[in-house]
Amino acid sequence: MLSVLVLLLVTLGTTARADEAPRLEVALSDGRLSVDAAEVPLQSVLDRIGELSGARVRFGDGDASNAREPITIAFAGLPLEDGLRRLLKGKDFVLAYARSRLEEARVYSTAPAASAGAAVHAPAAPDADVARLRGQALTNPDPQARLRALEGLAANADQRAALDAVVDVLEREANPGLLERALDIVRGESSVPLGPIVKLAIGNPAPAVRTKALGCLGEQVSRDPRARQTLEAAAAGDPAPGVRTAARTLLQQLATK
Repeated sequence: MLSVLVLLLVTLGTTARADEAPRLEVALSDGRLSVDAAEVPLQSVLDRIGELSGARVRFGDGDASNAREPITIAFAGLPLEDGLRRLLKGKDFVLAYARSRLEEARVYSTAPAASAGAAVHAPAAPDADVARLRGQALTNPDPQARLRALEGLAANADQRAALDAVVDVLEREANPGLLERALDIVRGESSVPLGPIVKLAIGNPAPAVRTKALGCLGEQVSRDPRARQTLEAAAAGDPAPGVRTAARTLLQQLATK
């Protein structure tokens, strides 16, 4: 009887350890990040993302222990910046861009002053700060300053005012890179009006913007018939072959769901 009990305890212990075995799967496709991690050091996850994206994450000298802490997290299909925000939630960090491309995320013990080309992530801001970010995103003549303001709004996207401000950017911005980032921020948000997104998908001169807007509409076909109608119109008549192909691919994916 004692030997049976010992065997049972050993078996249970082995099962528990197997259940807790570290696991790490990271994928990046078309700028969208998927992570499935269990009991893996945060730095290992970030290193893998850096290998795939070229965007590295650096911890400050006093934050090495934070980088080594094991995490368990899973998400799929998030824009790269939003996936990093999910992984770094609760930490102070800046996102550094070059030519509208994310190059680096820097994590700090305390929030640093914003530097040129960097967007500061901060805890949820009060309405006054969202209003300030909206003003910068809409009126600052420097595209990098408008990008920093957009990132600030993205960090507060749980606030209605912040999402409304990003919609205003969609309606008024002309810079293709900034429009693509604004579309990333509102993607999947069912409360965002589709009118500005439809307008970009149909009439924006930049094929990349039209393609990204169509991707947003592809997630909203069950909500508004204009989404499918716009996809069908783009598939049949967009002047750019790549945009037509993207629209047809989205329609085929919808047909299989």
